[in-house]
Amino acid sequence: MSLWEAMALVGTMATILGVFITIYGIINNRVLKAEAKTLREILLRIEQGQNDARQVANETRREMAEAIQRLGQLIVGEGERTREAVRAKP
Repeated sequence: MSLWEAMALVGTMATILGVFITIYGIINNRVLKAEAKTLREILLRIEQGQNDARQVANETRREMAEAIQRLGQLIVGEGERTREAVRAKP
């Protein structure tokens, strides 16, 4: 085999290898795009779940604050009634 034949064979092999690498790259790119899309959807669902949880937590805090405020009003009212009852006794 002469030098030129060897160079032609190596060039042909390099071309074939380049085609395979290109095809692999195209397939890999499509797979990565699909995976990225799936990952984005998962992250969006997680973010929506966190937002929902924050809203529930805020509502719960508001309700708890209202309940504490009502309880405080009840305690103040009972304290006033107790004071009046103690003052009314001779």
